[in-house]
Amino acid sequence: MKKLGALLFLLLLAAGVWLGARYFVHRGEVRATIIFNSAAGLRAGDRVVEGEAVVGKVTRVTHLEGDDAVSIRLDRQHRRAVVGDSLFAIDEHQLVVTNTLAVGAPIDDGAILRAKQDAVSRWLAKHGSQVQPFIEKLKRTADEKLDAVDADHIGAALNRWKRDVPDWKREGGDTLDRNLASIRAKVEKIERDLERSHRVAEARELKEKFERWVDEVQK
Repeated sequence: MKKLGALLFLLLLAAGVWLGARYFVHRGEVRATIIFNSAAGLRAGDRVVEGEAVVGKVTRVTHLEGDDAVSIRLDRQHRRAVVGDSLFAIDEHQLVVTNTLAVGAPIDDGAILRAKQDAVSRWLAKHGSQVQPFIEKLKRTADEKLDAVDADHIGAALNRWKRDVPDWKREGGDTLDRNLASIRAKVEKIERDLERSHRVAEARELKEKFERWVDEVQK
């Protein structure tokens, strides 16, 4: 009886050590589930890749009421590789993650996402890296427009930015706040330039106009 008790104790101890070691090894990893219309071609053990990097692996593929649920585990060093609006594609027995147009925050452990399955999203998911230089050029052009504003053109610039606000809001609060902060910095510089040129009344009028504009676009 004593030998049996000792054996059970050793088995429990071994199980505890194994569970503890397993937790330590996988601590910091992120698990998520991606819902596809069909995940044909994927199976447990396949790679999850972003760009040229392997960021995790597929742990399970489950059929779910006409859809396929793909469970993945992201490595600790790549836990931010998937964000809320990442695009996904299945290509040659691997799950491809594309963040070329993504602006969302990194997902939490246990997140459930639905892959966009329209033709444009599928194409971008597979070929996003090819259009990355073009996207970066557009971003640089937008930044240059922000930098090119002066007192004589601020009215037209505010009208142009107002048309962009709905897109910024759709991208998330951080995008709107970031762009408004950048615009405010430009406007404040123009105000200082006007004051240095002894155009104090114009600077005050610009400040009041901009604050009204901010109130309007934030509604």
